[in-house]
Amino acid sequence: MQLDPLVEVMEGKRYVHAHCYRADEILMLIRVANEFGFKVRTFQHVLEGYKIADEIAASGAGGSTFSDWWAYKMEAFDAIPYNAALMTERGVIVSVNSDDAQEARQLNQEAAKSMKNGGLSANDALKLITLNPAIQLGIDARAGSIDVGKDADLAIYNRDPLSVYAVVQKTLIDGQVYFDRQRDIAERATLAAEKQTLLDKEKKAAEAKKAEEKSDKKPETKPDKKKKPPQDDGGAVESGVAGGSR
Repeated sequence: MQLDPLVEVMEGKRYVHAHCYRADEILMLIRVANEFGFKVRTFQHVLEGYKIADEIAASGAGGSTFSDWWAYKMEAFDAIPYNAALMTERGVIVSVNSDDAQEARQLNQEAAKSMKNGGLSANDALKLITLNPAIQLGIDARAGSIDVGKDADLAIYNRDPLSVYAVVQKTLIDGQVYFDRQRDIAERATLAAEKQTLLDKEKKAAEAKKAEEKSDKKPETKPDKKKKPPQDDGGAVESGVAGGSR
């Protein structure tokens, strides 16, 4: 069972997405793939991809990189913000990834950086977060571009999507509107009131529970400080025993 995934790799049924940073390790895996007859679908992070972009392109692999992260650890020491553009110019199918939940929300701006750092056209920059990643994942027949027959997964902005001022107006998944900014703004007061009602209910429940726990708690008995301990009277202590006393 442990070897089943390797069989799928060799048969081309399982895509290989390889985590990497440096040029030497990327070349090593390309040579291993050539030796054993399988393909690397995408090199992930691939921060030194610009150094060996021709070799990556010749192997048919793609590159999924950061827009401008570098020098945050030894493996990233030679990373540069021109990486995406340079690999694109050499024929590599490139995408920009986030590697971060927060940054994933503004991948449009991450892609736009390649226009400043490398001079990519707006169309090529947009492909970094649309068609190219779909190709790398093998789902470009369904997603990645606006074409007849593809899934209607769309984000509609109020201006150029690559602008830092662009704000999403609508989000559609399979043609269904999941987010509408105007509707969201109109419902904010109602949602805020509903939230406050729930918070008040939660607070009252917590106070009631606290009061119940307080009432069920028995008072602690404290020793009487005024009562003196018994004094030793020289052995004349009377104690009751079965059958009599002494």
